[in-house]
Amino acid sequence: ASLAAGLQGKASLLPDFRSKCGKLEENVEYVVEGGWYMSLDHIPDVEMCCAMCQGVPECLVFTWVKDAGLDGCPSQCWLKGGKPKYTRPKAGLVSGVPPSRPAFPLALPAPPAASAHPMFCFSLMVPGSYEQDLLKFQHEEKTSIFGCDAWAVYSNRSIHVSEGVDTTVVHTDLTVKFGGDSYTALNSWIFIAVWKKVIDDGWHESNKWIVKADPDAVFLPERLRPIVAAHEGVGYINNCKYGMHGPIEVFSTDAIDILAADYRRSWDGKAPKSCSTELHFGLWGEDMFIDQCLSKVLEVGPRPTEPKLMCESHCDCPAWYWCGEGPDVVSYHPFKSVDSWKNCMANALAQDGGDSAIEA
Repeated sequence: ASLAAGLQGKASLLPDFRSKCGKLEENVEYVVEGGWYMSLDHIPDVEMCCAMCQGVPECLVFTWVKDAGLDGCPSQCWLKGGKPKYTRPKAGLVSGVPPSRPAFPLALPAPPAASAHPMFCFSLMVPGSYEQDLLKFQHEEKTSIFGCDAWAVYSNRSIHVSEGVDTTVVHTDLTVKFGGDSYTALNSWIFIAVWKKVIDDGWHESNKWIVKADPDAVFLPERLRPIVAAHEGVGYINNCKYGMHGPIEVFSTDAIDILAADYRRSWDGKAPKSCSTELHFGLWGEDMFIDQCLSKVLEVGPRPTEPKLMCESHCDCPAWYWCGEGPDVVSYHPFKSVDSWKNCMANALAQDGGDSAIEA
């Protein structure tokens, strides 16, 4: 029996929505002989595989494997750096061509000379990790935290990241364990030390908003400015209906003033007394800790939810990888290489009405 006949009645492997991919062929493998190649595990659908290919300059075609025999999500994405020598029928595979890659803008929007709502933005960096490369690129392009009115990069070592960027040292171990119901990073104590340093540095005294952004979040600060202006007077802005998530966290300085007072109440000033004694946060990530600390223990409010702050799969944004949810979405997460981060930023800015051209 032919392959087509054998597949009759089986569910389609193709997206049930309009795909952004340039071309998709079901139950077909693109065979490329030699050249560049990359395999990505646990890629749940062909659309994400296509987006991953677009985000890597070397990738010309891709093949998505529905079941590669992996634990958990069994799917795999094969990125290939050449045009197909030939194609062959193979059940459970989808091959395709990514859409044209948007060119990264030569000039990103500059921060205003003076802002009525000045923002201090910071990131925590693990030394020698992909985060260092991301932050170096972001500074060179004057985007992400470096597009805010003031910024800092924290780490547990003094490191020269880029011209004019040296880390501010926080004396803490950045080794992270994972656990809890969602197998999250158990990094509450790390950020208790980081927030202590942010407070000691006095950034909340000269700015109206304090923003923590992860290095792998594609963060567009100019899109945040109208949101904070519209939320003047709130305690802080929640970014997800399931509770605050860590890629981007936005606090008024009034909230940080209250947090600082709780630090001062502790005997050594190194942790917020009420929050660290009243909350059972051993299996929490830092985002849940700071959210519960401010809202439940210190009763900081109001705490409005603004879904435009963040797009990620953990908060009902399944197409996060295309970075195309609208011209007012502030951040997309996660993108852990400079190429994929840059591609996401270009896709996001392309929605602003022509900031980005299309590469040939």
